[in-house]
Amino acid sequence: MDEVPVVPAELTAPLASYTRYVEALLAQLRPQIVTLRAATESGDLSEAEHDWLLAHISWLELGQDDDAYGAFGELGEQIDGEADGLPGTTSNPSFTGFHKIEMDLWKRHNIKAANQDTDKLQSLVSQLTPKVVNSDLPTTSLALDSWVLRAHEILEDALRDSLTQDDDYGSNTDLSTIAADVTATREMLTVLAPAIEPRAPKVVPASTAALTTLVSAINAAGGPLATRNLADLPARTRLTLDQAVSAAVEALAPISELMQIQVPGS
Repeated sequence: MDEVPVVPAELTAPLASYTRYVEALLAQLRPQIVTLRAATESGDLSEAEHDWLLAHISWLELGQDDDAYGAFGELGEQIDGEADGLPGTTSNPSFTGFHKIEMDLWKRHNIKAANQDTDKLQSLVSQLTPKVVNSDLPTTSLALDSWVLRAHEILEDALRDSLTQDDDYGSNTDLSTIAADVTATREMLTVLAPAIEPRAPKVVPASTAALTTLVSAINAAGGPLATRNLADLPARTRLTLDQAVSAAVEALAPISELMQIQVPGS
């Protein structure tokens, strides 16, 4: 590997591509939440669960799993934060967003509460205007350093939170979460490839192959839309999934060193 620091100007085009990706996903997410609200309004629990999953996948494909890396600040925390660390945990009024609705639907079977919490989610997501999105994207060298790390750290979150089911509030949709994390990681890998490949030509192909293997493991475990408790997977299937996530994380690990940002004037 050629450890040549990355000049911020190298990331102008990748960041522009990523911005378009985020805006397209948010445009997809907003009507999905409208559909979810309609399902909760009608009282159709099964349809609401289906619509929640599709909307949550769109959110996770941003690479913002559980407000990863402080994305969108407090607003991101309200949209997809966990209850851990809050006084009273799930009873705390600050626990809102996707996971609150997940708990309403799968654990409490309370469609009325889900409708109220979807209203709140819709209001929160509506605040993610292009101006807010652009203001959240990195502009300093330090912020760019954090952003490029997502290529590696999104799947680290899957290893830590999804495989352990720590971020599951009743839906058993961890396979969907991991699959969405793969999509987000692929996008980061794609936009950063022009900066990575001159420094380490083997990293992108090796990472791409590892992600493909991981998708195969997800499919073998039930598929990206499965609602399946990971603890119920056959031992060999679960081992293959765990190994595939770990291998993908390992393949992506060099990116954190490769993409060190050179501070202007240094």
